[in-house]
Amino acid sequence: MSSDAHSTGEDAEVLQIAQMATLFTPWSLRLAVTFRLPDLVAGGCTALGELAERSGTDPAALRRVVRHLTNLGLFRRIDDEHVELTGRGRVLCADHPSQTARFLDQNDAFARRTDQAIPGLLESVRTGAAAWESRFGRPFWTDLAADEEFSASFDAAMAVHAARFAPAIAEGYGWSGVRHVVDVGGGTGQVIAELLRRYPHLTGTLVDLPGTVERAAASPELAALAGRCAVVGQSFFEVLPDDGDVYLLSNIVHDWPDEDSVDILRRCAAAAGPGGRVLLAERVVADTGSEASRRFVSQRDMAMLLLMGAAERGLEEFGALGAAAGLRLVSTVSLIDGQGVFLLEYVPAA
Repeated sequence: MSSDAHSTGEDAEVLQIAQMATLFTPWSLRLAVTFRLPDLVAGGCTALGELAERSGTDPAALRRVVRHLTNLGLFRRIDDEHVELTGRGRVLCADHPSQTARFLDQNDAFARRTDQAIPGLLESVRTGAAAWESRFGRPFWTDLAADEEFSASFDAAMAVHAARFAPAIAEGYGWSGVRHVVDVGGGTGQVIAELLRRYPHLTGTLVDLPGTVERAAASPELAALAGRCAVVGQSFFEVLPDDGDVYLLSNIVHDWPDEDSVDILRRCAAAAGPGGRVLLAERVVADTGSEASRRFVSQRDMAMLLLMGAAERGLEEFGALGAAAGLRLVSTVSLIDGQGVFLLEYVPAA
């Protein structure tokens, strides 16, 4: 290989690293969402002067940001004064099915606080513990309980995840043989509502903290199922209702360190009894699957460390958690391949 060819290869790698390392691109996306630029352009506001006026931004500064967003493929230049939105840019609109904008919008308390926490990753990797308390003065869950705006924003963000998980959970398990499902930590009820809508023979119980289930009970989805779905406001570290034959935890265990996770599973096992089952819908760390899926899971794993001192886990680790709680992992089903989400089924170990 010639020295020129070697230099060209190195230059390409340097450029790739520079593109991966820059903070200006992720913050440009957040800026675009926060000022509603994609929504404004999608609504016909294509002139840069009008875009600045309607977004409340400085015209000259906005041009510079729009240039970068155009280079990223989010906007397409029509002429010197006008742009249009690309298919990629539409992903950042508030009404896009992915709800990506919700997790970037700096007007949203959950998005804003988690973004502010990210520099604490240096501390978390040094200590192996969450950095939330050192950033904001109290641990994540204490902060959540003390801040009503943050709590409501967190519930809304978790509802976005639940909306993705719910259809996959409904389709990925044999619910025909289930009588009563208890959705433990079920948030504002998207998953339990989906299950009860699809399977008329099912009844259910939604368990979450009092403020969260109060919001859930007020939703039209649960109101329509009031005769079939009980709502219980409590912590899942307390004794759980014992009327279920399946206990479902969707996107829950990854929020907690091993000791707490075992406690949660043990309480589910105790409530389920000898003939019951415990289901987890969780992202699984694996060396298989697409590169995008592996990258997504590893990114979420770092987020769990940073925010809560918790972790995404591999199948062996999930098996060990279950065993410590008196459960045996008997099956795994892929639910959302692009995000590495699996449904894990446990039965009593005895």
